[in-house]
Amino acid sequence: MVETVFTEEDRKNLKTLAEELPMIRLLLEELAETLEVLEDEELTESIKASERDIREGRLIGFDELLKELGIDEQEV
Repeated sequence: MVETVFTEEDRKNLKTLAEELPMIRLLLEELAETLEVLEDEELTESIKASERDIREGRLIGFDELLKELGIDEQEV
């Protein structure tokens, strides 16, 4: 049987890796989601159209939206 020997530096590096692993996993999930969005041409076009609407001022505030829908602000 092979015995593994870790140095203090090895232990330190393993501890650092274990601490950073959740963040790495989250970043990989976010990257996968971003790639999914970029592959969806319809969604990408919708996002671009929304960005144009924002740049050109074609948006309304939340209060104005509620008024337009006839919803009292206290109901929300």
